[in-house]
Amino acid sequence: MNKIENLKDWQLDKGFSNAERRADIEVWLRYPDERQFIEFKPKERIRKIDQDHKEKLNRLSALNILEKVEVTGTKKRPRGVRASIKYDSLRQLSKLDFIKGISIISIKHAVNIKNEDQTPHSEYFCVKMTVVIEIEGLSSKKQSIEKRFVLIKATSPDEAYEKLEKTKDEYAAPYLNSDGRFVRWRIESFDDCYSTGITKLKDLDNPEGAEVFSKLGSRKNKSRTAWDAK
Repeated sequence: MNKIENLKDWQLDKGFSNAERRADIEVWLRYPDERQFIEFKPKERIRKIDQDHKEKLNRLSALNILEKVEVTGTKKRPRGVRASIKYDSLRQLSKLDFIKGISIISIKHAVNIKNEDQTPHSEYFCVKMTVVIEIEGLSSKKQSIEKRFVLIKATSPDEAYEKLEKTKDEYAAPYLNSDGRFVRWRIESFDDCYSTGITKLKDLDNPEGAEVFSKLGSRKNKSRTAWDAK
């Protein structure tokens, strides 16, 4: 039942049989492979994807294993359902090829052991900062700066900022350059904080790389060309 993302979070009360249990669940329908629609015009693609979702919802309803069904998404494009199901029927549901995933909301005669642990979990945050490079006795119209990105483990962006704030003085400790002038690299501001989702350093060994910072923007399209999706 590997499509059920949080089944292991639930500890079943052994004083009851599985036949006595019911689960409240959320089910997501599998999104179709969009490349199969490449030869159609954009509006027709959307119509076909909407139809695909409706057909999968009908297939799910025809099984008659769900109760108290609430459709999620929109009437035009249902994305799944919230419903109640017999615990013993979860395996049958998880084997359906048109189901993307299932999440347990609650199970009768069971305890969510994960919810009992309220300890905040740490991850690596990438903090973007502006560092000013200052040289003793020198002033100019243009100031040398560094845009620095630092990975730091914390439980929240606020904690990441707090940890780095404590290191500002140490980071700015002056040193002598080759001209005998004191130099300091002073953290002027913390500009952004990005949640990487990385919890262990070994996650950085992913052959596809690991995203540590991202920010959306726009620019002038110099080529003036449009991608044809092929």
